[in-house]
Amino acid sequence: MISYLLGKADVDPMAMARYSATDEGRLGNLFWANGNCRADYQCFGDVLAFDTTYRKNKYRRPLVIFSGCNHHRQICIFGFALVEDERTKIYMWLLQKFLEVMLNKFSRVVVTDGDEAMKAAIQKIFLDATHRLCEYWENMIKKYGLEENDWVLNEYEKRKSWARAYLRDKFCARFRTTSRCEAINNFIKRFICNRQSLLELVQNLEHALRDYKHNELFSQFKTVYGEPIPTTGLEALELSAANFYTRKILGEVKKEIQ
Repeated sequence: MISYLLGKADVDPMAMARYSATDEGRLGNLFWANGNCRADYQCFGDVLAFDTTYRKNKYRRPLVIFSGCNHHRQICIFGFALVEDERTKIYMWLLQKFLEVMLNKFSRVVVTDGDEAMKAAIQKIFLDATHRLCEYWENMIKKYGLEENDWVLNEYEKRKSWARAYLRDKFCARFRTTSRCEAINNFIKRFICNRQSLLELVQNLEHALRDYKHNELFSQFKTVYGEPIPTTGLEALELSAANFYTRKILGEVKKEIQ
């Protein structure tokens, strides 16, 4: 698998992989990203979401997926990782290698679930980033009568990481939850299974990446060659906006014009 990833540089000079070995000389942790992933991160990496998903491979290794949102408001993947376990020091290694591959471009906002090991690693590596947790707070409290619950009170102390009032001045690319990560996980299920070797896993994840890239290229084609249809009655303003925005974002601009 490592030979395969390192050999990818022959056809994709921007492809990179980083890995570590255990004391027994076995594969420890692995991070890899192809040229498209690295280029996308430079454009859209201000907001980074990452999540550890199921152990869908022969060796039961957790798979970590780094993702963001592009200018068509679509999911874009920045890279993958296989890790030994989910301890803070493992995540610290992973984030250090991620930054190394991504030319030390720091994300301004990092979105994760409430995993404490992730949180500790983010605080140590992404020093100036806002860490945003995925939470729907008020409705949950009322629905389940948790006003006096000790755990709930403890989580409230972390509210600067999840309460919208504290995050209004932060650009989050509409990442308010980890639902996009869950959408990626559901999509990737079609490409991987428990019987796969790590090499087969890497190869099949490449197929998933190609599907995501195809969606972006299709939307880009519509933006470049499609004719916008004015609908608000302010045609000159709409056509001017169409020269600057993708069709997806133009739809949002139209709502503001209306």
